[in-house]
Amino acid sequence: MLRSGDDPGAPPSVPPEPSRVTARKDVPRRFLRGAHELFANLGLLLASVTVVLLAAEAGTRLFSRIGPSLLVTDPVVGKHYVAGFQGRVFVDEVGREVSLRFNQEGFRGPDRPRAKPSGTRRIAVIGDSMISAVATDEDETLVRRLETALQGWRPDVPLEVLNFGVSSSSTGQELALYRRRVSAYQPDVVLLAFFVGNDFADNSRRLTRAPRIYFELDGDGNPRQVSAPAAPGAASRWLNLHSRFYVWQKRAFRILRGSGHSLSRSLSPVWRVFEPPDRPELVEAWELLASLLRRFQADVETDGSRFAVVLIPSAHQVHDDLWAELAKEAHESGRSLDRDQPQRRVEQVAREAGILFLDLTPVFREANAERPSTSPTSPYLHGRYHLSEGGHRLAAEAVFQLLIQASALSR
Repeated sequence: MLRSGDDPGAPPSVPPEPSRVTARKDVPRRFLRGAHELFANLGLLLASVTVVLLAAEAGTRLFSRIGPSLLVTDPVVGKHYVAGFQGRVFVDEVGREVSLRFNQEGFRGPDRPRAKPSGTRRIAVIGDSMISAVATDEDETLVRRLETALQGWRPDVPLEVLNFGVSSSSTGQELALYRRRVSAYQPDVVLLAFFVGNDFADNSRRLTRAPRIYFELDGDGNPRQVSAPAAPGAASRWLNLHSRFYVWQKRAFRILRGSGHSLSRSLSPVWRVFEPPDRPELVEAWELLASLLRRFQADVETDGSRFAVVLIPSAHQVHDDLWAELAKEAHESGRSLDRDQPQRRVEQVAREAGILFLDLTPVFREANAERPSTSPTSPYLHGRYHLSEGGHRLAAEAVFQLLIQASALSR
């Protein structure tokens, strides 16, 4: 029924439709509102993470004395320390601060000109952390003690002993280091320190996988470089020097990985140097080591220098109680070990190649005859780790005698 005033021709009344233009205008508003909420949440998350990280950094500095990480991976030489660093750094292994300085090349000791001064005699000592010895004051290290002894022996001749030790090195990486850095210093003698405790395994990519330079044998049995570590990014370098929490968490993960290996009840790769070489990976590792030593000698002698190998035994080869522990662990893993196999094999390679060779095992054993690893006279820190001050002294005296008796500096 029509009401008065209604138009009988008009369509039925319906609710008005929302304006499409108005709806389109609401879309960017909703988008902006959602973006604002998203960024607000992200900002809150970032702030929370920042607070947690700052708290972790403060806690690490407050409750630990961990120092900066001074080791730098390098695609050219494998590894070196922070070039030009000088300062006191707390070292867990000795529970105190040690004064450290690294030269322009990133190795321990003072800067030396690459061009050897006229009349100067130089010895370059290349090795791993047993030679860099960052847990020992510089004047007490093998390198500095050797330099002091040689200078006293020939006060009329300028004598320098250069430290090219770096943690986590290997024979192959040390060959690369010699070629690309050490040879430029024109050393008269190159001393290569071979540490039984890990150098054998560290040479082989089939036994270890750390970020270092690796070599493999080519078809003619000669060593050829097959890998190198990547250079660290700027952020990583900064964090290593300035963030104690960053350094702590890296160390914690390394410890966890080591604990996982121990729980697996398998023999650590570093101890396979004592196994009979009856497996392909061990045969290959021994052949690689022999080839690296021969190549090292050839390179050094081509440069007109004298080459020598100094073997540093592991603490297990010196202390009977440690060897008993290792032998038991190997037995539980179904392995048998030969305590003096490394010395025999390395000495055989040196003898056949005519390489000047010094085995420090008899020296260390004689000085610690039948004494346990807990003895304060142990040549190792805490009886099992890096060389103690006593170990450095014994090693320096033995190397000094080797050089004098072999007339290694008479060229």
